[in-house]
This record gives sequence, structure tokens and C-alpha cells, in this order.
Amino acid sequence: MIALLMKFGLSEKAAGYAAMALAILLFLAGLALALWRMVAIIDGRIEAAATAARAERDAHWQSEIARSNAEAERARADQAAEALAAEAMLKARESALQTQLKTLEETNAALSGGDRCGLDRDRVRLLDAQ
Repeated sequence: MIALLMKFGLSEKAAGYAAMALAILLFLAGLALALWRMVAIIDGRIEAAATAARAERDAHWQSEIARSNAEAERARADQAAEALAAEAMLKARESALQTQLKTLEETNAALSGGDRCGLDRDRVRLLDAQ
């Protein structure tokens, strides 16, 4: 390389310095390229870690939302079952009261003097039995 530089009219000492400077420049260029590549690799790893963290966070919150939705759905189903049970109980009570009223009316109609006004002893006993 020094011989090549000497062909351009440089002295041996100047050619040596030029060769050394060229070698240093090539070394620094290689170092800069390696540094740039290292920064690119680190940047890629940071981006991959950030993407993984976002995916993990999203999965966590999706599971929390699903759990909350399932809990709310269970509460709705429980409430609907309780409403149906209450409605069935009310219908049974209403039916029992209707049967009791019908029995009372039939018993009242069977008493003597059903067309009279007022209460007699039998009708009072009938009401007391209720």
C-alpha cells in the first residue's frame, strides 16, 4: 500500500503516514458500521419487548373483561331465576287464595237464608274460620 502511495509522488515517510491514516479511517468506518448495526439490533430487541409487553397487557385485560362479563352474566341469570321463583310463588299463593275464596263463597251460599242482609252466627263463624 505504501508503494502504491509512493507512485503518486509521496515520500516514503508521507506514504507511511497516509497509509496509517487510511488504515485508521477504515478502522473507524468499520467501528461506526458495527456501532450502527449494534444500535439497530438493540432497537429491534426493544421493539420486540414492547410488542410482547403490549400483547401481554392486552391479554390480561381481555381476560379481566371476560371474567367480569361472566360474573355479570351469572348475576343476571341468578336474578332471572329468583324472579321466576318469586313469580311461581306468587302464582301459587294467588291460586291458593282463589281456591280459598271460592270455598268461602260456596260455604256462604250453602248457609240458610243466603238472601238476607246482615251477619248471623253461622256467617260470623265462617269468617272466623278464615
